Amino acid sequence: MDNDRPEDPVSELVAEAMSEILLGTQVEVLHERAGSPQTGDLESHPQVAAVTNDDDYACATGTGPPGWNVQMRIRLSGRPIPPTAPGGSLLLEMVRHLPEAGILTAAKFRSTPPSPGTAGVGLPALRRAIRDTLAAQILSDLIDARFDGHTRPGLIDETIDYLIELGGSRVEATDLTHGIIITDAVIDEPRLNFEYPADVRSAKRAPLLFDGYRSILVVDPHGRARTELQRHRLDNLASRHLLAQPRSVTGTEPDDSQVGRSECWDPLWGADGSSLAAEVTGRLGGLALILESDRTIRAFIDGEPLLVRRGEHWTAFPLELGGVIGMMIEGGTAADLVVDTALAISSGRHGAILAVVADSANLDDIVPLKDRFDLRNEIDPHAMVVETRLHHLIDAGPLDALTLTRLAMLDGATIINRDSDLIAYGAIVASSDSQNEGARTAAARTLSTRADVVLRVSADGDITIFRSGAALTTLLGNPNQHEDRPSGFA
Repeated sequence: MDNDRPEDPVSELVAEAMSEILLGTQVEVLHERAGSPQTGDLESHPQVAAVTNDDDYACATGTGPPGWNVQMRIRLSGRPIPPTAPGGSLLLEMVRHLPEAGILTAAKFRSTPPSPGTAGVGLPALRRAIRDTLAAQILSDLIDARFDGHTRPGLIDETIDYLIELGGSRVEATDLTHGIIITDAVIDEPRLNFEYPADVRSAKRAPLLFDGYRSILVVDPHGRARTELQRHRLDNLASRHLLAQPRSVTGTEPDDSQVGRSECWDPLWGADGSSLAAEVTGRLGGLALILESDRTIRAFIDGEPLLVRRGEHWTAFPLELGGVIGMMIEGGTAADLVVDTALAISSGRHGAILAVVADSANLDDIVPLKDRFDLRNEIDPHAMVVETRLHHLIDAGPLDALTLTRLAMLDGATIINRDSDLIAYGAIVASSDSQNEGARTAAARTLSTRADVVLRVSADGDITIFRSGAALTTLLGNPNQHEDRPSGFA
């Protein structure tokens, strides 16, 4: 690529948005003069290079500023994604589409470049628009691949714009939420042509009817609203002639025992929009978009959560986290348990500290005896404080994610061993060096010097991974929220 680079602030802003979506990745923008032997003369549609999975690398090349071609490259060196981990293959699929989505997004904005003098900063409105357009392009590419390119152009962009418009609005004294699924499972032709979101936008009560919690609106790939799916009637899908036969996320036809149960990701969040979106997309396939009352937007594909929009920033859901934690603790059953719990608490906007230890004896001088659930039977009953007595009322064997989530939402640290045995909950961790940070962060940092790994969940929803006294990475957070946040896994 040519060292004599043109001014291309749009591509730089797109690259910034790409790196926010997959934290810990490296995104490069390179330019080559049009007509060079390396790139040739390109049309407006990018030419996508082959993806080399072994190198965790993907790139795409397309037209750039006048007289130039631009190439976007992404490397996963800072964010390992085990392909065999739950959701790992979906994240890797997104990585393959991300450079091309970046090229297409830049092309859309290059015709209206930022004002002079803003190349290094970028207008906030432009940054926000680029982030939303990039997310819509990624989701459109993934859905087109599933529907053989038959998705109506602009459907995802218009839907995201509509959800953003609804965010923070109130109708009939209710904070609006909304949920849709875009799927090709509808097999008949509509009696009434109801365009989404155009025809729904004028109906103020539509979000109340299809709130994403109790009911989700079904939209076909042509952008036509077709019917609703109600949470309490999902088990009737197989008997409805309107919809194709429910299928599992593996693509095989379910037997009778599968109807009424989801094989997809279970967020343990109860009756909320995310669990409904996971259930419906896991059975029917396609894309679900859920707007929550705090303006968060979640995107699900084929039963898996993929993207989250918080604070006007998009990040990829850390589906690979279970595999990464599993490698850190070197075996045992605790990885998926602690990750499911952290994600559930993150969604509910509660704070927590979750830790996995190899040897509980390492905690003796930093976790008080009264907080040690595993040592409850070794304390003289006559010397027990009230907190220790409560340990004998807790049913934690075998420990499951719902129980762990309930305990972890208490103030203090919740600690398990590699075999998922409960060691402590609500534990006060002795921490003398706060490093000018909050109490929860200081406790997580100290605890990580004795544990295999510690996950700190903030009330804002972000998850920070600590190990050996250091913060390795933060997931699901606003990229501008923590100035000293590391860039990726160590």
